[in-house]
Amino acid sequence: MKKCLEIESENMFSIDEMIVPYKGTKAGSLRQYLPSKPHHWGFKIFVRAGISGMVYDFLTYTGKSTFGTGQGPVKDLGVGANVVIQLCKTIKKPLDCVVFFDNFFTSLPLIVHLKESLGLRSLGTIRKNRLKGCTLEDDRGLLRQGRGSYDYWMDNEAEVAAVK
Repeated sequence: MKKCLEIESENMFSIDEMIVPYKGTKAGSLRQYLPSKPHHWGFKIFVRAGISGMVYDFLTYTGKSTFGTGQGPVKDLGVGANVVIQLCKTIKKPLDCVVFFDNFFTSLPLIVHLKESLGLRSLGTIRKNRLKGCTLEDDRGLLRQGRGSYDYWMDNEAEVAAVK
């Protein structure tokens, strides 16, 4: 992992999960079963990669001990958000970077936290249940308005926008 951190990095990153196939039984609780992946059994790894596909940092999922004892997770953000925060802490020039992630990781508090604590800009798809306090037009309403319709919500104080 130290060698990954020494590589000269890009300024656009994607954070996602991957599985390293492993069918053995000696790994105990480290081995995960993910039915949606091509290889169902293996080690679950969270990765921060550049737009070229180069891996710059990774975190092996170990259950409750994923974040160790000294790197405590941020309360009330959830596992996905804490993975993103942990992987973004190693970005060398965060003010020049943008981080992308999917709806497993994204929440409005995470985006605000990344901006305020690390100075990172971020973009992600988000689940409906994570849009607390953000009212957007429902799907039917947008369909009635026709092709190309959209709705948005902005918080100028936190500098966050949600677009549907």
